[in-house]
Order: sequence, then structure tokens, then C-alpha cells
Amino acid sequence: MKSGNSSNLVDIGNLGEVLGSSIKNSINTIVIIGGFVVLFSVINSMLDNTHFFDIVIKILSPLLNLFNIPLNYCDSILSGIIELTNGVSKICSISNKEISTNIIICAFLLGFGGLSVLLQVLSITSKNNISIKPYIIGKILHACFAALYTYIILENTMIFNFNL
Repeated sequence: MKSGNSSNLVDIGNLGEVLGSSIKNSINTIVIIGGFVVLFSVINSMLDNTHFFDIVIKILSPLLNLFNIPLNYCDSILSGIIELTNGVSKICSISNKEISTNIIICAFLLGFGGLSVLLQVLSITSKNNISIKPYIIGKILHACFAALYTYIILENTMIFNFNL
């Protein structure tokens, strides 16, 4: 194979080196992602144990009442905004006769991904001098549309009526 740039060529002689380098890079990326998840899980736990979320809930309660979001979801939503898996786990543990509320909030959190995911993406893209602003705006829009579409489907489709 010939190309304009000879440094892009891979032959049998350096195939092992290229594969080894790729595996090392992917393992490094996996460790970084895992580190972010652990770090933000610890931050989430610290904020929860210091009752920081309670203070934020008192401040945000008028906004939450505007969207008819029960206050017992606030802690879970804040956890999910910080770190996705903890927030979704907390939402799923809330017993509620209106399961659709849990599903809609989970759709929002899954669309957003959490600050942990945003910083994971930033850690990868910062090496290439790519702006993170369009990504953040896109994730916020994704979260809003995911919640909106989930609401529309749950409210207008009889087969998906999960409320007990």
C-alpha cells in the first residue's frame, strides 16, 4: 500500500507495535473513565452526607413545583446531574404509583449524561483544542427532548401506561 504519507503505513513488521499501542491507549482511556465515575460517586456521596442537596432543594423548590416534580425526586435528580448511574439508581428506588414520572426523569438524566460524562468528554477533546460548548448545549437539548418525547409517548400510548 502506498500513500502520500509513509508514516501512516502499517505492515506486518510493525503491526504488533500498532496493536500494542492501540490496546495501551484504550486501557488508559478506560481507566480514566472509571476514575471519573469513582471520583464523581465520591463527590455525590459527600454532598449527600453534608446535606448540601437539602439546601439546593429548598432553593429550587419553586422551579420544581412549576414542573410538577415531587420534592422527593430532587435529591435523585441532583445526584444524576452530577453522576448518571447514582442518580438513575436513586430514581429507580423511589416507590411511586406513577411510574411514568420515574421513567421521564430517567430519560432526562440519560439524555444529559451527568457532569461526570461531560468532564470525561472534555478530558478527551481538550487534547485537540475542540470547543466543548456545542457538546454541552447539545446534551442539555438532548435531555429536554428525551424527557419531552418520553412524556408524549407515555401519555398518548395506552400500551405504555405504567401508572398503577
